Amino acid sequence: MDMQRQPYNFNTGSERMEMLSLLLASVAMISCTCLYLSIPCGALAIIFASLSRGGRMHYGTKAQIALILGSLALAFTALLYTISIVYVIYRFGSLEAYMNYYSNMDYNELLQELMTTTQFP
Repeated sequence: MDMQRQPYNFNTGSERMEMLSLLLASVAMISCTCLYLSIPCGALAIIFASLSRGGRMHYGTKAQIALILGSLALAFTALLYTISIVYVIYRFGSLEAYMNYYSNMDYNELLQELMTTTQFP
């Protein structure tokens, strides 16, 4: 039985990390409005893209794309939620007033308010 030593390909782990980071960055970018999915996926995409570099001096193409998409997803998510919180504070004065306004209202009052503020053709 002839057993030859095959050299270990170090790029396979790196390529898998690049693909994983690209997948996570895509999920983060698609789910920018979902705080509980976008932030972990975006952060993990950046971490895996950085780890995929290994001992090399440069990032692969997929890792670069994943870094950019992951960073953009985190920035868009932070911007979206910052704008939402600023709007709520502007409209209601505080987050506590917002919570009190909607927690003390029953379903019929909420529907009536929706019907009066929304104009249907």
